[in-house]
Amino acid sequence: MALDLTTLYVVAALGMLVAGFIHLVPVATGRFGRWAVLWGGGHLVVGFGTMMAVLNDSIGLTWAPNTGNPAAVIGYALIAGAVLRFACPKARLAPLLGIAALLAVPLIVSDDPAYFNVRVAYLSIVRASFDIVVVVAAIRLARRESLQTGWIVAALFAITVPLFLGRAWLAYHDRIGTQLTGMHDGLGAWLAAGQIAFIIFRAFSLLILQAERGQNALRDQLERDWLTGALNRAGLDRVAKALAQRSRETRLTAMMLDVDRFKALNDSQGHTAGDAALRSLADIVHAAIGEQGYLVRWGGDEFVCLLPGIGIDRARILGADIASQFAQTMIGQGAVEIRPSVSIGIVEGDAADGIADLIARADRAMYIAKGDRSRSSRAFSKAA
Repeated sequence: MALDLTTLYVVAALGMLVAGFIHLVPVATGRFGRWAVLWGGGHLVVGFGTMMAVLNDSIGLTWAPNTGNPAAVIGYALIAGAVLRFACPKARLAPLLGIAALLAVPLIVSDDPAYFNVRVAYLSIVRASFDIVVVVAAIRLARRESLQTGWIVAALFAITVPLFLGRAWLAYHDRIGTQLTGMHDGLGAWLAAGQIAFIIFRAFSLLILQAERGQNALRDQLERDWLTGALNRAGLDRVAKALAQRSRETRLTAMMLDVDRFKALNDSQGHTAGDAALRSLADIVHAAIGEQGYLVRWGGDEFVCLLPGIGIDRARILGADIASQFAQTMIGQGAVEIRPSVSIGIVEGDAADGIADLIARADRAMYIAKGDRSRSSRAFSKAA
């Protein structure tokens, strides 16, 4: 069955040009970041390069290969750079674009029809290479930000890699003819059609990534305490369900933290000082646990810290460090006379048995610790 590659290439060119404009227009309103400039610009350049191939075969533009093929290389580099910039706004793209410029040079100086198959093979390998860059970046993004659509983007770009490499192999062995367009049959034509189909499908893939990232950001705002950045009760519910569903790591340590003499701090220095103390405690805990656990503002001056996979002995060390740093921070903030501190209750259990019971036990352990601290404080005062 013969395929009309001329029509397919025209559709691909128009699709990429439309995708380019759709991404560039919202940039003027500030709705998208710099990634949209790269993504939109890349698709415009690739669309231009594809149209040059059609015009060269249709009306014999002698300069079309020297502009269209290098444009395809630069365009693919911009698309890969867009994904890198989407994943990390501070990503350095100069090395990537510099490599693309070097790869484009042979296509600028070579227009001999006798080497048509070599140019197709070369360009196909370059395209596959940039697609691999996108696949790696999309997988890392999906894992880091838990973006399910990141796996979709990775799949769309991964599928075209063997298609490009297969077409490169056929072109190198002179099995694709002497023109890109026109009526073609055989494996080479079907590989080209597959490339075009997935290139069009993925032209709007970063939009769905942006939509999911925005949805996650909104959910994060709804699940965060505005003052401390810790999770609120809604966030705790989601984390509790996720922890309960884990099949491997079911052991869980919970810490209940309560600021001692918090009311006295508010009464003597005002609520601004109290808010600063809560923020300081949250910052200290976040720095201590990193990505190993979850901090939840339980209410008022109480916090819950959930530590999956961390034993109670290690949690006690973390708790002692947190208490020490908080006490030093409060002294630095001028709360020497009141001496705010933090009481911590630590228990270990099974996440599958229910988070609520574990937190209740940690709460009781915290009040025991608070009582011991209060007795020690009174003894110290009498001795003084």
